[in-house]
Amino acid sequence: MIRVPSAARAGVAYTLRGGLYVSLTNASPSLSLLASRGPAFAMPADSGYCALPEGEAAEPAAKEVAELVDEAYGDFEVVGMGENDLGVRFAGLGDPLLRIETLLETVRLVKERRHGVGFAVSTSGLFDAGVPAALKAGGVKGVVVALNASNPPQYDKLMQPTNGKGFGDVCSFVIGAAEAGMDVTCTAVEVPGVDIAVVRALASSLGAATFKSRSFHP
Repeated sequence: MIRVPSAARAGVAYTLRGGLYVSLTNASPSLSLLASRGPAFAMPADSGYCALPEGEAAEPAAKEVAELVDEAYGDFEVVGMGENDLGVRFAGLGDPLLRIETLLETVRLVKERRHGVGFAVSTSGLFDAGVPAALKAGGVKGVVVALNASNPPQYDKLMQPTNGKGFGDVCSFVIGAAEAGMDVTCTAVEVPGVDIAVVRALASSLGAATFKSRSFHP
């Protein structure tokens, strides 16, 4: 299992299910994806997760994150054809696409030394539909998009977007990611009143190859 280097700053990286996760910001264009899991939700204690310290100065630069990833992989033994390597996921309290320039620069720096490392992004999808093409061109293979509802009113109520984007933009983002040739996963939280089967069907119609439901913790 890959491990976070002991010298890493608190909040910058954590592990889940054997994969390495890195956080770029606490900011989000909506209710955070962690908060959407419900008020009682908590990350696994053994993940090492914590939010970044407050303030923009605490947000890591690309060089810091790239060096952390390089060090983590330096201590990680890849088995066979890499079947034990789950890659690196940009995630955390905030939405990493709010710092897309830093994200893409991180990927570029890592791939200069470790070309085979795979990258994915967890996001609200509340961004322009052209963003996935930029991610794909920059070396990001996968995207995990929180769809979380099957219609605009329900989405607005649950996710409370704040950047002028909304449900239609999330759908367009998924379409754009699929058209860009990314590995697209959509997720939805099992909030009472949300018809997961309908969201699953919507995700498929938009081009998502995978759908995952997430438990709600009231």
